[in-house]
Amino acid sequence: MKISKNRRISLIFSEKQGEIDFLIDSITDPIVIFDAEFNIKKLNKAAKQFFPGKPVDKKCFATKHKFASVCKDCLIWQTLKTGHSVSGEILNFKTGDPILLKTYPIYNSQKKLIGVVLIGRNSSDVPIKWMR
Repeated sequence: MKISKNRRISLIFSEKQGEIDFLIDSITDPIVIFDAEFNIKKLNKAAKQFFPGKPVDKKCFATKHKFASVCKDCLIWQTLKTGHSVSGEILNFKTGDPILLKTYPIYNSQKKLIGVVLIGRNSSDVPIKWMR
């Protein structure tokens, strides 16, 4: 049975995507990828506890907080506005522990800002020298 070139490329991409998904899900810190319209595009297992239901392709503020627009002091918005990484802190609703959040801009090949990666980390895990 002969497989077309396009089908082989599709299978290779699918296999690589599965490896990337497995790798991201193995990270115990929450990771969320947003597009430039605040839609959640991808999240790992650790992040799913913070976003109920099926949040992919939905606005983060509508899914998480049930707001109609962007949250005040939103780190995602700040990164989309400035094109720079920003940091902040929230409380874990389950444990009450502080979670350090950091955003990273995502640029396409034309250097246009197209999204943001948000990574969280339990602040009690962060060495004091990193918190300065």
